[in-house]
Amino acid sequence: MRPALFALFLFLTAQAHAALTVDGYKEMQKKHGKNNEALELQVRMYMDGLLDGLFMISRDLPENKKSWCIPDDESVTDELAFKLFKKELSKRRAEYAEFSKLGIQVPFSLVMVDALERAYPCKK
Repeated sequence: MRPALFALFLFLTAQAHAALTVDGYKEMQKKHGKNNEALELQVRMYMDGLLDGLFMISRDLPENKKSWCIPDDESVTDELAFKLFKKELSKRRAEYAEFSKLGIQVPFSLVMVDALERAYPCKK
């Protein structure tokens, strides 16, 4: 993990007590079932608000400081965001499991930023 990203991760972890985390999501899946439509809807609604915040922050950054670049003709819906999120969870499963073993709670926001960076890299 890049040093700046790790520092951001630690900051977000400290600030994420009320935020959804990867471990919290897994616990909800255990309790309510992995294919629970109500749970998926709630998570998608949470992600919709999360994306609003991430996009507002990103909007004001200079182009050379942006970490993801979504084409103007494409929109990220809550459904697409949830798919990207699940794909990122799958790709980094071992890493997130290691964090969990260390007692580090990975917030959804960090997973979503990583997912957006992977899906929409900026051309440098």
